Amino acid sequence: MLEADVDEERIGAVMDRVRSLISDHSGEVVDEDSWGRRKLAYKIGIKAEANYHLAHLSMEAQGSKVLEAGLKLTDDVMRHLLIRQD
Repeated sequence: MLEADVDEERIGAVMDRVRSLISDHSGEVVDEDSWGRRKLAYKIGIKAEANYHLAHLSMEAQGSKVLEAGLKLTDDVMRHLLIRQD
């Protein structure tokens, strides 16, 4: 989830950074879907909306740790969730 006030250019920059982190660690983006601006189920601080972006990835466990650290450091990312599928 990205900040609601983020413009399309910055969303593209964040997603490019995520894609480069994935490719640098022998991963690939299998599928990507932008859901756009949506209302949150509950407020996060004073924020009630966010830009949702869903990506299906294929990568090794070590790469996912680096990706998660990168997402934590990105200011425009409100929340993120990585789920492992077998």
